[in-house]
Amino acid sequence: MKSILKAATAAIAIVGMSGTAFADTTTQTTYSNGLPTNIFGVNVAAIAFALGDGSRYQQSSTTTRNTEEASESVANSFTLTGSVTKDCSFYGGGQTGHTINLGTIGVRTGNNDNVSIAFNQRDAVTANVNSATAGCNTNNTVTIAKTNGSDGLRNFQPGSYDSNQFTDRIPYTVNASWTGVATGSTAAGTTQTLAVAANQGNNNKSGGAWRSAFNMDVNAPAQSKGLVAGTYTDTITVTLAAI
Repeated sequence: MKSILKAATAAIAIVGMSGTAFADTTTQTTYSNGLPTNIFGVNVAAIAFALGDGSRYQQSSTTTRNTEEASESVANSFTLTGSVTKDCSFYGGGQTGHTINLGTIGVRTGNNDNVSIAFNQRDAVTANVNSATAGCNTNNTVTIAKTNGSDGLRNFQPGSYDSNQFTDRIPYTVNASWTGVATGSTAAGTTQTLAVAANQGNNNKSGGAWRSAFNMDVNAPAQSKGLVAGTYTDTITVTLAAI
């Protein structure tokens, strides 16, 4: 009897291991001898059947489990990320340094000019700079600076002169315009302006990303004093700087 019991227990253990590891297995056994199947862990009915008492009915099934734990819902998220470098551009004809030839700055040299206006600048001096492509792709500051500051156009070798009657400087104004937006604004671009007055050396304006033509007008009004002979010069620097 002990040998039979050990064999039955081993068979049950093997089936159980197989089900746990690989599949779901169910087994149902019914004995006609009416004896209990479990007394302190001993299947009395099975032992009696093995000894020739009664009959037995068995049924079983085996199913392979899911490859993974089943889930009624699943969600995935995808974050796309990349970067664009900050850039400011100003088309200047393929170079960054430019010389604008003002030619001869006319003065009153006629014999019939009154002494109070002789050698005075005849008319205003004007210049224009226009780039069809300029701008920055981020918040930025546009700065316009005169190298000579508020002195404007300077004659650095004027010789000696009567300072009550003559001058070696021609102050000028700068007015620039482009299409852009103010800082903190996200809207359709409008005309933005930046002016550097005759008594200013520089000025700047900050704004949002923009791209458009850039126009700059320079105006040096006729001076009330005579101009001493020589070359008058200054450099205007336009800087677009990302913030």
